[in-house]
Order: sequence, then C-alpha cells, then structure tokens
Amino acid sequence: MAQILKTNHAIGPQKETDQISISELFHENTKLQPDPLNSKPPAEVTPAEMRTMASAFKEYTLAYNFPLPPTNIEEESSPVIFDDIVSSRRSVRNFANEELSLEDLSKILQQTYGITGSIPIPGGGEQCIRASASAGALYPAEIYLGIRKVKGLKPGLYHYNVPNHELELLKEGDPTSKLSEICCGQDHVEKASVIFLISGVVARTKFKYGERGYRYVLLDIGHLGQNLYLSCTALDLAVMTTCGFYDDLANEYLSINGIDETTFYVGFVGKKEK
Repeated sequence: MAQILKTNHAIGPQKETDQISISELFHENTKLQPDPLNSKPPAEVTPAEMRTMASAFKEYTLAYNFPLPPTNIEEESSPVIFDDIVSSRRSVRNFANEELSLEDLSKILQQTYGITGSIPIPGGGEQCIRASASAGALYPAEIYLGIRKVKGLKPGLYHYNVPNHELELLKEGDPTSKLSEICCGQDHVEKASVIFLISGVVARTKFKYGERGYRYVLLDIGHLGQNLYLSCTALDLAVMTTCGFYDDLANEYLSINGIDETTFYVGFVGKKEK
C-alpha cells in the first residue's frame, strides 16, 4: 500500500501528511496540466491495439448461457415521450415482491449497456458502440445480476454477455441472503426482482488514459446508471441505486480481485408496489 499511496501532491498546496485527504490527493494526481512534466496526454494507440481493445468483452465460456429475448426499440407500438421519462424519473424504494418479465430485463440491459451500432477502426475492423457513453469507447463496466424473481430464469448470480446479448449463470441458488449481507442489510434486496452489481475493469481505460482513466471509469458507470434509471422509468418499474455495500464482500461474491476489476455500484430493479 505504501507504494500505491503517494503522499505528495502532483502540484497545488502542500499539507502536513496527517492532514492529507485521500480524495484531494487523488484529484491532484489525476489532473491534466499544460506542463508536460506534470501531466501525460492520452497514449497513442495503434490500430492493432484498437482492435484488441474493441474486443474487450468479458465472457464466461464454461457458464450455462440464457439467450435474452430480442429487442427492437424502433418498432415500439406506443413509445413513451422522452420528456415524460426525464420528468418522472425518481428513485423508487417500494418494490413489489413479484416476478419481472424476461422481456423487460432484456430491454433494460439493451438500453443500459447493450450494443447499438459500430464504427470503423483505422486499418480494418469495427468498434462496437453501446447504449451509454464511454471515454474512448473502451467500456470498462461489467454487469452482474443477482436474479431473485425473473420469469423463466432460475435464481442465481448471472453475468451479462454483451456481444451475444445473453446471461451467463455463474452461481445457482437464491442470492438474497448473500446480497443482503453485501448491501449492508438494506431491505430492498429482499423485495427487488433483480440486484445489479456493476463493476469496472479499470485497466481497459487506464491503458489509454493513465491514472486519469480512473476518473473516466467512474464517469462511465455514472452514464450507465442513468440509462438504467431511464429505461426502468420508461417501463414503469421501480429502480434505485446505491453505493451502500461492502466492497470486499461484493468482489469476493463476484470472484474478482478488487484491483484489476472491482465493484463500483449497485442497483435494485423490480415491479412497483401498488
């Protein structure tokens, strides 16, 4: 840890060591500066590296796969007006202890982080573009789902396979007890149909943007979170998010090491209580 935590700011006012704020230290050391001695621009990326980065999807090849129903947003018979979605977006904490449809879950995942198009890569190949914004189109986030009550799915822990738009079963069995422990005993776990655990593979973004890339990972996950809210609002579902969880317990549950990939955000989704 001593090698990771540097006690000198890159620039700016100096403080006594025992007065240093870790958040201020991080902020100072990830600033871009016109002085090249204090700041590095984004790394030059070769076409070959771009093609590698474009295929940085996490897949569990040995997991049992559950294809999700196809979604076609353009063919909605009665689209909701976007102004109404934005004005009615709220954190809804009253969940009905009911099943969510697989069609709704499929649409939420597609609109939150699914593939929506592609752009050409210089030298050949394509970079997939997703529903939420991402610095450099690097998409560091991964979505895991604690499924409690979704019609057609067994309860368990799943991972969202983006390129195939399918779910990969990682752990079978009711996740409620474990997720309640991870989420500090929040009672939403015991009512929501699905608990989203959103992680970030930090190296995907830091490869290009260095230490400042950590900021971009946080921003990217914020963009993803807003899409989650708007999609659920359009479907008239209850949704809320939280950072109230025990990081190490969440990482252990997801079998990630908390450094190369770590949990950043948790969301609860389900039917509204009437």
